[in-house]
Amino acid sequence: MMKKILFPTDFSKASLNAFSYALRFAAKINAEIITLHVYELPPALAVENYDFLLETYRVTELTEFEDYKIEVPRLRKIAEKLNLGHIQLKHVLRQGEAVLEILDTIKEDKPDFVVMGTRGASGFKEVFLGTIAERVINQSTVPVLAIPENAKFTGIKKILFLAELEKLEMDMLAKVCRLADTFNAAIQVLQVKPYKQDNEGIVLDTWKERFKNEKVHFTIIHSNATEDMITDYISIYHIDVTAMVVHHKDLWQRLFLNSLSRNLAYHTTIPFLSIPS
Repeated sequence: MMKKILFPTDFSKASLNAFSYALRFAAKINAEIITLHVYELPPALAVENYDFLLETYRVTELTEFEDYKIEVPRLRKIAEKLNLGHIQLKHVLRQGEAVLEILDTIKEDKPDFVVMGTRGASGFKEVFLGTIAERVINQSTVPVLAIPENAKFTGIKKILFLAELEKLEMDMLAKVCRLADTFNAAIQVLQVKPYKQDNEGIVLDTWKERFKNEKVHFTIIHSNATEDMITDYISIYHIDVTAMVVHHKDLWQRLFLNSLSRNLAYHTTIPFLSIPS
């Protein structure tokens, strides 16, 4: 059965860059891509004349539709340029609030993944904090692959899974393993915590036994500088994608706010895979 990837797009530079990820992802997992463009109508309260309001809405919708017809062929051209013109594309245009329409489309079309671009108006802080991407990540029932604007696809060879091993989120890691197998990628499981616990060895052995037949390596680092350790790990081991269970999102935010303060621009190019808990 063919899989589905939902690709929300506003046809911005960040979004079109993320489309190359969506295409290569689709080629690997044998999926079709559903592109979704959402537009909002002007606020009704700003217009007192009802006839004028209706005409404004008609013109707005017509303009959106005409723009949409112009933009959609650009996606096909990107696919053909990457020799991925065989990927099936289904295009959807919806009116409403972006996050709600994306979530409704997830419910209706039941995609296996959402792939979307992210960008910040004044730096990486805005890429995930309070943006459409962050809100979708928080509420999506399927994994979301968020692609920073400056990311360049060079393949997926190493995936970093940030874990709290004591929570035994093995089903979540199993999902990442299935994805890693598709790309023939290795998984680095990392936990950074302040101190060693008495049962740490037992917990680690439990994980290792569960994934003994997978390309998974486990690392525990004892440090209070959680964000520093993770950003250094990403750089040293040349991580291609960082994965995390959604309810650890606060760690992700701290991680990249910290890297921003250290001016580590490299980390703004690492895609983030959220796994719904």
